[in-house]
Amino acid sequence: MFLAIFTFIYSSIYYVISFLFTFISTLQAVLPLGVDVGLLGIAVYYLTRLRKPDQSNVESIFGPEPRSQEGIMYPDRVVKCIAHRGAGFDAPENTLEALKYCVERDCNFVELDVRTLKDGQLVLLHDQGLERLTGGTITDVKMMDWDSIKNIDVGATHPNRHQFKEVHLCRLEDALDYLLSNEVRMIIDVKGEDKQVINGILDTFASRPNLYKFAAVTTFNPFILYQIRKKDPQIVGAISYRPYCFSAQDYDAENGPSNPRFGERLPLHAALRVADALHALAWRRAARWAAASAVLLHKDAASPSEVFYWRSLGVRCVGWCVNRPLEKLYWRGVLKAPYLSNTLMGEPEVEQKKERDKRSSLSLRPGPIVDKILETEKRMTSGQN
Repeated sequence: MFLAIFTFIYSSIYYVISFLFTFISTLQAVLPLGVDVGLLGIAVYYLTRLRKPDQSNVESIFGPEPRSQEGIMYPDRVVKCIAHRGAGFDAPENTLEALKYCVERDCNFVELDVRTLKDGQLVLLHDQGLERLTGGTITDVKMMDWDSIKNIDVGATHPNRHQFKEVHLCRLEDALDYLLSNEVRMIIDVKGEDKQVINGILDTFASRPNLYKFAAVTTFNPFILYQIRKKDPQIVGAISYRPYCFSAQDYDAENGPSNPRFGERLPLHAALRVADALHALAWRRAARWAAASAVLLHKDAASPSEVFYWRSLGVRCVGWCVNRPLEKLYWRGVLKAPYLSNTLMGEPEVEQKKERDKRSSLSLRPGPIVDKILETEKRMTSGQN
């Protein structure tokens, strides 16, 4: 029995390889040099391209399009601001405290970064190490287990650390328990490219069926997204992009790429610049290949034509990181697209809530009436009319 199965598999592989070899040889004999390879590449691209998830899941997460009939009739359902890392400027990023900060201000959409630890647990963390958050010396959490880092204060260097004392790392499962109980939608940004994080994300969705309608998964690497969605096509996926992501750690339109990753090693830096150029040409095709339902664009790489391109394909376009009030107004009023922001300050909905809360608290005391009476009395006694 085993020999028969082995013979069948061997024969199948042999015939497939023979067919491909004959097919390519025929193309080479008929077509000009290179065209055959191009046609084969196009065929492979379309044959391996993934199918999109259920559109109802996409609508549940990202809401209606602003220009759609539903978006016009129900503007409150249109997604505008997504709290990047849980509004990392306002509260220690990627922590349960940050998530609570967002919920308390009626922000029902957050973005999280996820990594794996040595023991396989998924933790909310953007950087590979903890130096920036703690001022410590841990350079790679992949070498640490949960018990060894769970009590480290990751808000030690935050500007608002006096408001958030003894803030600790948060596991993904704990974050999901809190967010789903408050019906908060989320974008899970996968950091790392190992099988452990891929399997962890797949297991997380499999164990929480309602997560499909509340969470999208994004990554800069389309091959990671492809592996995740190939095994579970119902997961809503997104591709993140910014120029010069291979060669530089930072980028903005005014200064261009800065803080090179390997600036002291010129050959490697030059090779990465070539990779950046190829990436700029191919990332849109890669996003469509993985059937991404959304793209997360660096704000300085976005334009009305870019947003229109993705909107015409039925793909949501989200900007990051949009922090200044004028930038937010531009994305809301001109591009009419959602954006990731590190701060909830300046958000119209948040400011309106603060104003309502302020008026509500004032109406509960006799102060306003007394102030008006005293002001009138003051004018009368001073001769003012």
